[in-house]
Amino acid sequence: MSDQPLVSIIIPTYNRAHLIGETLDSVVAQTYENWECIIVDDGSSDNTDEVIGKYVKGDTRFKYYHRPEEHLQGGNGARNYGFKMSQGEYIQWFDSDDLMVAEKLELKVKAMLENEVDFVVCFGALVNKKHNVIDEWNKIYNKNALLSHVLGIITFSTNGPMFKKSILLNNKVFDEKLKRKQEWEFFSRILCETESYYPLNVVLYYIKRTDDSINVRNEVKSINSKVLANILVFKEVRKKRKDIIDINFKRHFLNKFIYNFRFALRESEYNALLLSLFGIIIAFDRMFLVRFFDKKYWNKNI
Repeated sequence: MSDQPLVSIIIPTYNRAHLIGETLDSVVAQTYENWECIIVDDGSSDNTDEVIGKYVKGDTRFKYYHRPEEHLQGGNGARNYGFKMSQGEYIQWFDSDDLMVAEKLELKVKAMLENEVDFVVCFGALVNKKHNVIDEWNKIYNKNALLSHVLGIITFSTNGPMFKKSILLNNKVFDEKLKRKQEWEFFSRILCETESYYPLNVVLYYIKRTDDSINVRNEVKSINSKVLANILVFKEVRKKRKDIIDINFKRHFLNKFIYNFRFALRESEYNALLLSLFGIIIAFDRMFLVRFFDKKYWNKNI
């Protein structure tokens, strides 16, 4: 086992004592055994300490921390602290209410080694309380990966990619100011740096849809974060990958900012309103303004 790369599984958690046990059982069941599982609590008020304590006592590969004050409250701060404490050559983020297929790590490590890529992405599936599959997360590959990811043609969930730690060391990982769209923003930044990845077209994790799932969204509360994430990604691509920016790219973001502006105005979310206005401004340039209202160009390119 010593000649196998160590995989660091990083799991943030908050009041998931009733769910995380099943998640950790799926980690224990992995056919690939050279892993460490770093669990970072984000200030739980339930019996999370007691539940996780049993796993830490029973298996030294589990490591349990509480998010320090130097990291902002929320899953991103917990993930980032877990990354700081990790020792593995590979990084696998995971959520505390989801499940790993037993071969998840084994197949990913094998794909990383055989294909010499910077990260591997697998399919996932959304399941209900009875573990019946509702939907699959399977749009993970396109030869123009960055552009396709930014435009939503392909999507990665938190659980999908496994990264070489080396490609993350010189980059900011999760933006702790974001409460929504943080994965999209993070993966977009990574793709600006490297599009060297291998798709595993097999379901290797299950996302559980529950009443208190962290996947349940509130659009009003998350509007500021959504707009900020769009601005950050637009600026990052403009800075590092101007080669993919065309009229359709700009139109995509402009439509997003206009939608968010209208939504923020209707809901009296004035901070989001100003952010959306700023987004509209940065998405425009003089040539784009001409083309945006040019019906011949519009009809030709849609």
